[in-house]
Amino acid sequence: MPARLAPDQSRGHLIAIGVFAGLDGEQRLARRLLSICSQRAQISFLVAGELDMRALDEVETALLALGAGGVRRVHLASRADAERPETLGAIENADLVVLATIHPLKLTTLIGGTSLAKLLRRRNADGTPIAGLGAGAAALTEHMLASTGEAGSTPRMGAITLAPGLGLTNRVVIDQGGAASDRIGRLLGALALNPFALGLGLDADTAAFIGPDNVLEVVGHGGVTLVDPSDVGPTNITEAGPQAPISITNLHLHVLVHGTRYDLDFRRPL
Repeated sequence: MPARLAPDQSRGHLIAIGVFAGLDGEQRLARRLLSICSQRAQISFLVAGELDMRALDEVETALLALGAGGVRRVHLASRADAERPETLGAIENADLVVLATIHPLKLTTLIGGTSLAKLLRRRNADGTPIAGLGAGAAALTEHMLASTGEAGSTPRMGAITLAPGLGLTNRVVIDQGGAASDRIGRLLGALALNPFALGLGLDADTAAFIGPDNVLEVVGHGGVTLVDPSDVGPTNITEAGPQAPISITNLHLHVLVHGTRYDLDFRRPL
C-alpha cells in the first residue's frame, strides 16, 4: 500500500514512461516532467542493472537544456547500495526521482524492504514526483508485472508472473510494452489474476502522468491502453491448465492519446 499522507500533504505525481524508440519524444516528456517540479529541479536517476545509457543521456540532456538545476545518476549493484548514506542523500535531496532498469525484478530485489524503498514511499507521500522509465515503470505498483512473457493478444496461463512492486500505487498494473508491442495478452492475463486493479499498457515514447488526485494524463507520441476489469464476467482462470489460453469477459478497454485524461478513482475518461 502507498505510504500514509499527513493531513496537510498531497502525494507527488507518479509517472510511468514507456521505452524510447527514437521519435524525439524526450523534449516533450522533459518539459512536462519539469512542469511538476520546483524551479531549477534537482533530479536523481536510480539505475539498476546494465541498460542502454543512450536513452538516459537523451532525457538528461533535454532536462538540463530546459532548465533542470542538476541531474545525478545513482547506480545500484547490490542491496548494500540501497543502504548507503550517499544513495539515500541523493533521493532525500531530489525534486524528481526516475527509476531505470532493464527488468523490474532486478530493481525490486535490490531495494525491496530496504531503507531506500521506505524513503521512496515517504518522499512520494511528501509530494516528490517519482517516475519509472521502461521496465522501471512496472515497479511503481503494488502488484508488479514481473515476467517478460510472450507476445500476443491472447492471455495464457504461465505467460505472466505477478510479484510485489514498490507499492507507490495500488490502482494500476503496468506493462511498459503496450498494445503497440503486441503484448496486450500479458496485461489481460495479469488482470485475470488480479481484477482489482486497472491495467495500463504503455506505447513507446509515451508516458502516463498520475497526479495527486489520481487523474491520469497521457503525454507522448503513442497511446496508453487502459483496461478496466471492474465488471469482469465469467473466466476460466481456475480451470485452465498450464499454457492454456485464458478466457476473460466483460472488460472495458480505452485507448488514450496525448492530452487525454482519465479519473482512476471513478474509472472514467475526462
